[in-house]
Amino acid sequence: CKYIFLISLYIIILSEQLSGSTSHGNSLPISPDDGEHADIYKLRIRVRGNLEWAPPRPQIIFNIHPAPNNNIKAKGIVLRAHPYLTALCFLLPVPASDYIKRLRYCEYLGRYFCQCCHENSQAVVPGRVLRKWDFSKYYVSNFARDLLSKISGDPLFNLNDINSELYKKNKSLETVRVLRMQLFHMKNLFKTCRLAKDLLDKFDSLPGHLTEDFHLFSLNDLTAVRNGELGSRMKELLKLGTMHVASCVLCQAKGFVCEFCGNDKDIIFPFHLSKCQRCEG
Repeated sequence: CKYIFLISLYIIILSEQLSGSTSHGNSLPISPDDGEHADIYKLRIRVRGNLEWAPPRPQIIFNIHPAPNNNIKAKGIVLRAHPYLTALCFLLPVPASDYIKRLRYCEYLGRYFCQCCHENSQAVVPGRVLRKWDFSKYYVSNFARDLLSKISGDPLFNLNDINSELYKKNKSLETVRVLRMQLFHMKNLFKTCRLAKDLLDKFDSLPGHLTEDFHLFSLNDLTAVRNGELGSRMKELLKLGTMHVASCVLCQAKGFVCEFCGNDKDIIFPFHLSKCQRCEG
């Protein structure tokens, strides 16, 4: 009987909110991802949710949310702004303390969810990696879990813009940054060498952004930096490239002689960062 009552209450709340969302002018609630058949809605206003509730958006969050206060009173204060509603679904069954205390906090979105929408899944939170180099797994909602899994391989994080200080605090990250600069210049050289086709194929074994940009990372990339895997792969690739340049007549012809010492036995290239630096102006 108890569960029948809750289901009935949910249906009532749902029907009231849906009717409320279409009672404002000529508006129409739709899915946030539904754009394929926009002509069906013609000139009616497209509303995401209604005035009281809207589902969370797929968003990339770079910051860390303040630590939640999980006592019942604190949860009640948070939910007062959105009575009877949790972040993803319409239903907080009844405004009773025994249900409020069961709500679960999502460390990624910084909001509370019911037990159906938050199954205590754990995931690495990008904001904690970018701010504190913290790869611990935290409890996240099902929505956040699926989103983080989907974007884990996408190069979405420009570390130079988000938190450039992390390079100074983490030696392995700074090492990877320098390796990326070297591989970037080396790859540009090999694009002009007809004898380096096989080597370019090996460069393509890495995600393209790692050899074409200095600061873009995916969540998987950052994890590989922490594990030491990415640095090792890059060092091996740099070693192979250096061996090719040293033995390739075409590549040697594209090198430079130092204008100060004039030593034509020591040909320098843009990827020789320990010997020379390229003007960034």
